[in-house]
Amino acid sequence: LCECAAPFLRADGSPYLEVHHVRTLAENGPDTIDNAVALCPTCHRLLHHAGALDREAALSRLLSRATRLSAASSPSTS
Repeated sequence: LCECAAPFLRADGSPYLEVHHVRTLAENGPDTIDNAVALCPTCHRLLHHAGALDREAALSRLLSRATRLSAASSPSTS
């Protein structure tokens, strides 16, 4: 999803990005690296606040670009 440049560099020179949980913590998603991606602030807000169609399209693009996330995005079967 996010191929945007970071909006600015932090004081230490690293790019400013935000962490997004693919399967949200509210949905009992794990708080792990495997369930997290770094996004620019705009894409991060899109995934939280856009209408359902835009949000689902963005999540689909994100999952297609990061195949390691497909298992994290599915509800747990255990």
